[in-house]
Amino acid sequence: MFKVIATMRRGSSTGIAAAWARYDTIEGARIGTATLLRDDRILRAMIVRDEIPPAFVEWVER
Repeated sequence: MFKVIATMRRGSSTGIAAAWARYDTIEGARIGTATLLRDDRILRAMIVRDEIPPAFVEWVER
């Protein structure tokens, strides 16, 4: 399982569904990140493994 952590220009990503979703595959997380990056407030996103503590997988930037 993977999740996406968004870095925003301003505000919070709590209202964006793709930021809260859990993804079964890395490809699914990349598609979710592409959806997130359509919002102008999102600067970049980090894909992490959904575990405690989260394990970094990759950065996705514009």
